[in-house]
Amino acid sequence: MSDRLPRILDVARQDDEVRLSLEIPADLYWFRGHFPGFPILPGVVQLDWAIAFARQYLDLPLRSGRRFQVKFNAVIGPGDRLSLKLAHLAAKGQLQFEYAQEDGRACSSGRVTVTP
Repeated sequence: MSDRLPRILDVARQDDEVRLSLEIPADLYWFRGHFPGFPILPGVVQLDWAIAFARQYLDLPLRSGRRFQVKFNAVIGPGDRLSLKLAHLAAKGQLQFEYAQEDGRACSSGRVTVTP
């Protein structure tokens, strides 16, 4: 399974938010065939990671997400270093996420309505 996850370089947690520093391995499983000659990280994997890391680092007992609102701004590729910011908006029942390059340029962001 280690070929399906990013390398976590750092974790900073504050209240209902967490920021992870990630490195995307060049040999990541999700790049195989997506796309030959121009590998990109699929959007569904970005959503899956956001929910999985929210379970782990925000202690959210999420079984599923619904009502996805996602915006993709830039491609995430092999070797990229990113930050992933996760925020639990408990009053709205939402998980907010943002993947950004080291220079702060947004790659993707969105909200997911979460169900316990």
